[in-house]
Amino acid sequence: MDRIGGTARTILAAPSAPDAPAPQANMLPGVLIDGVQWTGHSGFRVTVGRATIYIDPYRVEAGPAADLILITHGHYDHFSPRDIERLAHPGTKLVAPAAVAERLAGDVTSIAPGEALEEDLVRGVGVRALAAYNTSKRDAAGDPFHAREAGWLGYELNVLGERLYHSGDTDVIPEMDGVAGVDVALLPVSGVYVMTAAEAAEAARRIAPRLAVPMHWGHHIGTRADALAFRRGVERSCGVEVRLMSPRADAGRSAPLYFRK
Repeated sequence: MDRIGGTARTILAAPSAPDAPAPQANMLPGVLIDGVQWTGHSGFRVTVGRATIYIDPYRVEAGPAADLILITHGHYDHFSPRDIERLAHPGTKLVAPAAVAERLAGDVTSIAPGEALEEDLVRGVGVRALAAYNTSKRDAAGDPFHAREAGWLGYELNVLGERLYHSGDTDVIPEMDGVAGVDVALLPVSGVYVMTAAEAAEAARRIAPRLAVPMHWGHHIGTRADALAFRRGVERSCGVEVRLMSPRADAGRSAPLYFRK
C-alpha cells in the first residue's frame, strides 16, 4: 500500500511480459495510433475515450486538462511543476517515482521499477513501471546521468488491450526485454544523456514493437537528423515501422496525431 497526499493505493509486482510476436507490417494499433500525440521533447498526450493522459509534459502551452499525469524522473525537462499546475485539475491523478512523488501534492501515487498499479486510474488503462537508467552516459565526474539506484522510470501502458512503452531517459538495458512486442515504443535518440540513434535502433530491434517513434529531440538536445538516423538504423536491422511525429501548431487541441515521413 502506498500513501502520499492522503491517497492510498495498492502496488503490485508486475507480471512477466509475454513472448514478443514478430513485427507485423501494415497491422498498426487502432486506439493508440489515433490517440497518441507528441507534445515535444519526451512529452506525449494519450487520449483514451474522454480521458487525457500526459507523460512528462514539458512546455505544453495549452491542452485539455489531465486525468492522469505520469512522470519518469526528476530532471526539469521531464518533471515540470509549471506544466503540471497548468494541466491538472482537482481530480487529476499523478504517478511518479518516489523522489518526485514526495514533491507533489494532491492525488499522488509513488511507484518503483517492476511495480504495477492494481487499479486503473483511468478506466481501461493499466500502468506498469520499468527501470530507466544509463550504462554508458556519464558526467565529467564519471557518474551516470541517470543512475539505476535513483529508481527512475519508463512506463508501459495497457490501453484497452494495446500496449505503449515510454522508455524514459535510458540506455539499452535488459529490462527492455519485459516490453517485447508492444504496439508502440517511444524511444529517445539524441545521445549524450540517453541512447544515440544507433543504440535506439538496437532497442527497437530488441523490443520489436509494431511501431517505433523517436523522442528526446527537437528541443534542447537532439535534432531531426538524429530521428532520421534512427529510422535508417531500424530499417537496416529489423522490420519495425518507424514514424517521425511532429507537434502540431494546434497541439493544445485534442486532435488525431499525424506523422511526417
